[in-house]
Amino acid sequence: MSDFKDKAILVTGSTRGIGRAIAVMLGSEGAVVGIHGRDPTKVASVCDDLLKSGVRAIPVACDLSEPAETPQMVRDFYKAAGRLDGLVNNAGGGKAVAFRGMTLDKWRATFNVNLEAAMLASKEAYEIMRKQSSGSIVNITSVAAHGPGGWMGADYAASKAGLVSMTKSLAFEASRSGIRVNAVSPGMVETDMTAPLTDDMKKGLGIPMGRLASSKEVASAVMFLLSDDSAYVTGEVLHVNGGWRM
Repeated sequence: MSDFKDKAILVTGSTRGIGRAIAVMLGSEGAVVGIHGRDPTKVASVCDDLLKSGVRAIPVACDLSEPAETPQMVRDFYKAAGRLDGLVNNAGGGKAVAFRGMTLDKWRATFNVNLEAAMLASKEAYEIMRKQSSGSIVNITSVAAHGPGGWMGADYAASKAGLVSMTKSLAFEASRSGIRVNAVSPGMVETDMTAPLTDDMKKGLGIPMGRLASSKEVASAVMFLLSDDSAYVTGEVLHVNGGWRM
């Protein structure tokens, strides 16, 4: 893996789950990591934990459902770190609702966080990275982006499919400025979102590898796409799903 020493990388939604695993892995490789979440107290707590283990962590708390806060978050991290080498758009979520029960407000709320916030953060990062003619953006999509939303719902699936499309569009434009844009598409991961699943439910998913992914396994894929080891990779979606949608 390429050296991340002193590289500055912002990871949204990094107080828990996949985002935290990415931040920890980056920090262990010498990167300065931006820790983001909605709750300033939680963000500060995670930063304190990382600092105790020698990771240089910068807190950037904000509510991504507020459009004005997202680009400011990127600017704040850039100002504090003095540079911006990478952005990981990991924050997102959703609560499954049957399509017949979908409302426009629910649809828009999901798109607001899963897609629009990623667009705003990427746009701000893109402007900064253009000046230095380098940088890597990685978007966390989902297996739901490539088929029916299933248990995550149509709004979640559509927003993640939009994120895949945005990844490719930005990659096409940003490549001329030396900036790479890719995505990681996880399947089922052992996080609090999947905690309610019983062993029988997990078995019933039919994942060829017979288990859910760990957050670290997703983080490793993100690390590859952020690193110079993937210097000739852009506009791609790396699937990490144990062969689930083979």
